[in-house]
Amino acid sequence: MRDRPAREPNPAMDRHHDQTRPEPTGNEPTRPANPSDTQPAVWLVPRAQRPGYLSPELARLLLRDRTQVGDVVLDIDDDIALATTAAATGRRHHALDGAQHLAAMGHAAGDIDLIVLHWPRPAVNPHWLLRACRSLLGTTGCLVIVVSVEAGQRIGHLRALAGVAATAGLRAVQHVAVLDPGAATPPSTGETGRGRRSSRPASRPRTGRGRRGTTYPHTDLLIFSIEAATDE
Repeated sequence: MRDRPAREPNPAMDRHHDQTRPEPTGNEPTRPANPSDTQPAVWLVPRAQRPGYLSPELARLLLRDRTQVGDVVLDIDDDIALATTAAATGRRHHALDGAQHLAAMGHAAGDIDLIVLHWPRPAVNPHWLLRACRSLLGTTGCLVIVVSVEAGQRIGHLRALAGVAATAGLRAVQHVAVLDPGAATPPSTGETGRGRRSSRPASRPRTGRGRRGTTYPHTDLLIFSIEAATDE
């Protein structure tokens, strides 16, 4: 397992399609909930101007937090902000133009440092999708599922994805709840998935709120790595 240097302290086009929607489970959350029992990390980043894509700020934080210069980034959905930021920061970005092309990536098995996948997406077998992604990851690589759904559907999607990931041989590393600046104030310091502390001051609020004034993230990042115990 190769060592990675410490990361920096700070970690568009509409996409219209039919969405795969896991059935919601339980009641709506009363706080920024996640699929596990632990509190998610909170990043304060404006939402993307066009739905279904990362904002440039979020792309930059994600790449800083999960990759280093020279790493290979597989972008399943051809995210413009991710491609631009990866090129500008020395990452090797590869656009896949859709999950249907994963089957042709066998030659890259074990060579990918970061896979970025948007959710929800057109009808697809999620177990096959996550298993295909897992087969491409290097031993220190990560799969990041970028989840952007309505507040009332959020918990159902997050829990369903966490369950499918576990059956696909992936281990949950971190959950990041992304809120608009000023929507909430995170702790002054907090642990990220790589043990790095960060502090992100809030600015003016400009986010939507759910029932009883609850603030909901506009995006969730579910971050997974290979679960070695299930290797074949």
